[in-house]
Amino acid sequence: MSDKTLVLRDADYVIQEATTIKENHSVLIKGHRVLDVAPYEELKANYTIDEERDCTGQAILPGLVNTHTHIHETMMRGLGHDFPFHQWCDRLVFPTAKAMEDEGEDLYRALTLLTAMEAASSGSTALIEHSVNFAKRHSLTMAHALREFGLRGAIAKGAEDFSTIDQGHVGKDMDQELRETKVFLDAWRKEKPDDLVQAWVGPSGGKRTVGGCTNEALVELKKMADNYDTRFHLHWAGTSPEIKIVQRDTGYVGSVAMAYHLGILDERTSLAHCIWMAEAEMDMVKETGASIAHCPSCNQICAIGVLPLVELLEKGVTVGIGTDGAPQNDSLDMYRDMRQAVLLQRITKMKADAVSHLDAFRMATVSGAKMLGYEDLGTIEPGQIADLTAVKVRGNHFLTPLFEPLETLVYAGSGGRDTAWTMVNGEMVYDNGSFPTVDAEAVVNQVADAAKRIKRHIVF
Repeated sequence: MSDKTLVLRDADYVIQEATTIKENHSVLIKGHRVLDVAPYEELKANYTIDEERDCTGQAILPGLVNTHTHIHETMMRGLGHDFPFHQWCDRLVFPTAKAMEDEGEDLYRALTLLTAMEAASSGSTALIEHSVNFAKRHSLTMAHALREFGLRGAIAKGAEDFSTIDQGHVGKDMDQELRETKVFLDAWRKEKPDDLVQAWVGPSGGKRTVGGCTNEALVELKKMADNYDTRFHLHWAGTSPEIKIVQRDTGYVGSVAMAYHLGILDERTSLAHCIWMAEAEMDMVKETGASIAHCPSCNQICAIGVLPLVELLEKGVTVGIGTDGAPQNDSLDMYRDMRQAVLLQRITKMKADAVSHLDAFRMATVSGAKMLGYEDLGTIEPGQIADLTAVKVRGNHFLTPLFEPLETLVYAGSGGRDTAWTMVNGEMVYDNGSFPTVDAEAVVNQVADAAKRIKRHIVF
């Protein structure tokens, strides 16, 4: 990592965090951290500047953190929207994932790079990948590809030893699931990578009507995560049938209560969805320090429910925003999901100020960074990691007039349309239509060609 200084000069706006926006300011970076934020002439007078980049007409903001997605489902974009959730899993997700196995590791590398391209070009600098179903077999390949691209993130390797509709496609042996998870963690630890890409433990979920884990497996997997000093990420309380199964089999009020009593909730546990919770369960999440990945577009597309976000934020629970996989969203553009996080609460609460754009932005930046384990990420301040993105605001007819920059970006912004560049760890990973670390055309063509072969195996 170079210690050269780079000034991102003369931005129209620097959005340091939700309530701190500086006009006509510049950001000075040294190595992979922010050194200062000030007007350009002040920085020039006080520091030796090695490189400059003109950011006139742009708004610079912290990179967005996507706290829950599935890379392999990028192959399923646009499919299965009119199926009920469990039919969608049974008729689309599992058969497609199975067909993808014939393509081998090369496809998973390409899908990871394609996902990273979409993320970076829409303003995301980090993501949490949940490798479930067949994808769990390719977790190491995805970790390598994410690091190759230069995106920050975590690969949460899936595990399943319980299911009712997966057609026998995923593992059912707890010991085997534990062994394979250990192999993944050992392999990534052996490479001694920097912390750009982390290896996590990611059971698909608990006793659900799609692939999940028995309580015994959940406890053992959490022990493994703790022993490896890593994090624990899983689907949880995402559908009402899941809650009915838990109530029937355990007597607990819901999945969160069961997790609490199993002892798998703590500050290193992140729960994707968590829609179906009693108020007492929200208190359990707060007490343990666990966090939640809210996927508002997925919740609507799959028609599975609405997160009690207002209540969770009032209790001080850490909630990030996730896009989920492509077929539950059709986009990895976090601007869309920031907006959806706000609007979904407003319509369900029938209250215009139920959740604000400030809440959504904090969820997509600071809270997401916290869920990845960073305290020095998610804002633009001296000493913070330089994971940044910039939006073209001047002369952009979609964002004109721009009375309130952040409010306009959350409600009217489109990352894929408006993003000028994206930087991770002080290095450009997207720059005005180009991707410095990959052959974008080759990646797109590889995935498109594979899709033609896979399509023959899918029955719509």
